[in-house]
Amino acid sequence: MRPGPHTDHQHIIVRAAKGVIERNIEDPDLSPAMIAGILGVSLRTLHRSFSATDESIMTFMRRRRLQNAHDDLLRCGNPVGVSEIAARWHFSDASHFIRAFKAAYGTTPAAYLRTGTSKPAS
Repeated sequence: MRPGPHTDHQHIIVRAAKGVIERNIEDPDLSPAMIAGILGVSLRTLHRSFSATDESIMTFMRRRRLQNAHDDLLRCGNPVGVSEIAARWHFSDASHFIRAFKAAYGTTPAAYLRTGTSKPAS
């Protein structure tokens, strides 16, 4: 069955929102409300569009920030503190970042720096 115009519109909004997120990922004020405003859609429409995907808009934003934090760990290595990376990518605190990192990569950031390996969480 071919997706209808409503579904196509939702996919267009999601794709556009992901682009806005990628371009503004370092902005500490990045939020669903900001994204909806940039796209000219209501906050409800934005959330409804993401409900047709496998993750919410906030889950996508957290995942992208976590991936960027992971990349920073690879790039910077031991000289950079975990707290500094957590703050750079707008995690509320280091413990929240550590829990999210471990859930995604199967190890803590400090252990990852020591061993240089991670295992994807199941």
